[in-house]
Amino acid sequence: MTAFENLQSQHEKQHKDFVTASNHLAQLFATTPKENATLRQQVSNLSEQVNTLSNQLQQFERHYSTKNR
Repeated sequence: MTAFENLQSQHEKQHKDFVTASNHLAQLFATTPKENATLRQQVSNLSEQVNTLSNQLQQFERHYSTKNR
C-alpha cells in the first residue's frame, strides 16, 4: 500500500467515525428534550401527590387533635 493509499484509508476511516459520532449526537439532541418533558411531567405529578398527602396529613392531625382534647 502506498503512502497516499494509506493516508486515504485513514482519512476515510476518520470520516466514517466522525459521521457515526455526529449521527449519535444528533439522536441525543433529538431525544433529550422529549426526556426532559417526560421528567418535568413526572416531577409535577409527584409534587401534586406530595401536596395531596400533606393536606391529608394535616386533616388527620386536626381530626386527631380535636378527638384528644
